[in-house]
Amino acid sequence: MSTDMNTVGRAQHSEPTFTLYGRIAATYAGYIGRPYADLHLSLIIDDAYNGITVIDGQPTFGEAGLHNLLRIRTNIYTNELPGGVIVKIPLDPPAGMSRETFARELVIRATNFASYVSPYRPPAKLRGDKMNPGEYNSSSYLAALLKSVMGYVPAVHVIGYQTPGWEQPMPLHFFKGEALR
Repeated sequence: MSTDMNTVGRAQHSEPTFTLYGRIAATYAGYIGRPYADLHLSLIIDDAYNGITVIDGQPTFGEAGLHNLLRIRTNIYTNELPGGVIVKIPLDPPAGMSRETFARELVIRATNFASYVSPYRPPAKLRGDKMNPGEYNSSSYLAALLKSVMGYVPAVHVIGYQTPGWEQPMPLHFFKGEALR
């Protein structure tokens, strides 16, 4: 029997890992943030059974019709990592929750999100480090997704960058799977 630590049997028993990947928001537009460049965060769930799952919030463009232009939607894709990553922030499930349950609940809540309902907005004064009250963006989406499962929003502080919207999660009712229109 092999004693190699990279065996298939070992991989089948590994638990999911969770990482926030940060990259410049809206590519070059993210550099206009003041006092620092804006980060767009994506949640990466990596496990032996399902591979890599990436979850984040994105603004809509024309894919859902013009009446749904610039609204927040769930963006889920698999087995491909985002490019241009500047920072990786590991996450752990909340106390008392298994890694498998955490992964499952995150995907369920993201899938249940009421996409195309809330308008997508830029930070205050377009270049600000915070959102206007009652306005949300992709950081507000991801902060709320995590809060809906964890019960709190994990702290995210990256020196030299800002995450407007993280301080103002979307209301949790958006993740209940109910039609809001």
